[in-house]
Amino acid sequence: MNNLKIFSGDLIMNIKTTTGKTLKILLALLFSVLIAGVAYAEDLPADPIQQDKLEAGKKVYFKRCVWCHGVEGGGDGPSHDRLFTKPRNFTQGTFKIRWTNSGELPRDQDLINTVTHGLTGSAMPPWGDFLKKEEIEAVVQFVKSLVQDREFDDEDETVEDVVTELGDNPWGVTGPYYHGIPQEAIDEGKKIMVANKCFECHGGEGAGDGNPTMKDDWGFPILAASWKECWNFRGARRNHFDPFNVARTVSTGLNGTPMPNFRDKISIEDRWKLAAFVNSLCPRKKIDRLTNKPIPDFLIASKYTKGEIVPKISDPMWQAPDHDPKIVDRAEDKSDHPRRNYIALAGQITIGERNFDPKSDNLWVSSRWNKDQGIYYLVEYDNRFLSTDPEYPEAVAIQWPAKLQDLFGAEKPYFIHGDSKKPVDLWKASLMPKDYSATNAPKEEGYQLDVTVEELNGNGYETLVAKDTEPTVKVVDAIYHQGRVKVMFQRALTTDGDMDVQIPAESFIPVAFMQWAGADKEKDEHMAISTWYYTILEPEVDTGHMLTMSFMMGGIFVGLQGWLVWMTNRTRKMYADGKVIQDERPF
Repeated sequence: MNNLKIFSGDLIMNIKTTTGKTLKILLALLFSVLIAGVAYAEDLPADPIQQDKLEAGKKVYFKRCVWCHGVEGGGDGPSHDRLFTKPRNFTQGTFKIRWTNSGELPRDQDLINTVTHGLTGSAMPPWGDFLKKEEIEAVVQFVKSLVQDREFDDEDETVEDVVTELGDNPWGVTGPYYHGIPQEAIDEGKKIMVANKCFECHGGEGAGDGNPTMKDDWGFPILAASWKECWNFRGARRNHFDPFNVARTVSTGLNGTPMPNFRDKISIEDRWKLAAFVNSLCPRKKIDRLTNKPIPDFLIASKYTKGEIVPKISDPMWQAPDHDPKIVDRAEDKSDHPRRNYIALAGQITIGERNFDPKSDNLWVSSRWNKDQGIYYLVEYDNRFLSTDPEYPEAVAIQWPAKLQDLFGAEKPYFIHGDSKKPVDLWKASLMPKDYSATNAPKEEGYQLDVTVEELNGNGYETLVAKDTEPTVKVVDAIYHQGRVKVMFQRALTTDGDMDVQIPAESFIPVAFMQWAGADKEKDEHMAISTWYYTILEPEVDTGHMLTMSFMMGGIFVGLQGWLVWMTNRTRKMYADGKVIQDERPF
């Protein structure tokens, strides 16, 4: 400040003795100094380590955190090789989720938020459900003490809270952050995405399928976020659909990853528009607070279709939103389309070669049926990159009880290939993309798939055998489009096969799903799998009969209303004529 006073005094003397041109230069210099002073004033020292909490934090760390993050915080705990993404290595002081600028250390509150809420889409759980507030605050201090390459107490370690400049979202909308955001802002956000080449990593439609070669600062493979699964966004906490999560990441970047800071390239207004666009791509589903994932749709209703079922994925009759209609009540969601049901997948970790880090954790299923064409199931799932190795094809399967008629009540076979008393009927499609390379630019029309269909029976693990009967299951259409695999199965409701599931109408039928990511060398029992769900064929509706009944019920209703009006008027007239004397006695 003293230097600034001296400079100002010199400036005043120069003003009296210099030309007008010199005056302008000196005024410009003064303005620059003042601006620099304001910018510097926004920098704050890093939060120092609170030494009095280290011992308590150490106890929490070695009870809860060491299994993933390691004894010295190097991200090399006993479980690290089974996890994707890898646990954080604390030694370099590199933290992804912060409110501070790129490359800067986090504030204590940033780390407290991460420990409390966890990091969705990773193995980091929300410890706020298990640890007390003081335990979280203590373990944060111990984690800071594990940083070796930087010092929180170093006076040169300054931080700048860059997120506060964002303010609240400019539309004033709240969850589920769908209604109220103008379409113009979403459209402008898409233009900003293209202009800044976000698609190079996140893909043409935001499925995270843009770049298969990315690695983090420690050399581990890393994938761009899928904007279609905002519940997997790191730092989404308990508010997955909030566009702030995107605006924050665009403002701060993700330290230790290829995700840069766009703060100097994209204005605050445009960051919010970009967030609006990204936010619009994520389907609105009710979130399970325990798993931080959408609540699965455990009943898959197969819609009865009068007339022809078109066996083409691109046909309008199969176009339906991923949104839960209970959350998003829009006109375009009310058309006569089959519901797209969310099915949760998990790695198979029960038998054989276990899968601790499956690349797909969900799929979507919709269905139609009629008596002439049988039943169709459109199965879709997001997978950023496909295999081109025939030994490891992409694959998806539907599993049924082979002897459905013999099951009693809620009985079901064992969910992995059945058991000795309750066999399963498995429909499996193996897929290889045509003319595909993971490094190709986004292809608007998608990639056709070569499909091989297998029909298998199983009586338990390692008992799957191909059926020796004539094939009954077909894959009538399949495509890989912008990070999503789509496969349409078809089969008659009933067959002559003794080990084929016979599909009755208006009954709850157990069904399960399996998926293999060939690019990750998933094969055989090394797969992602669901538990048992149920499917049901909606009853056939006689529209003519229903129309007649509607007219009859309408006539009865109108007649009843007319009779009530007539009786009311008649009674009033009788009172008016004195034919009926009103009883005025108190009750």
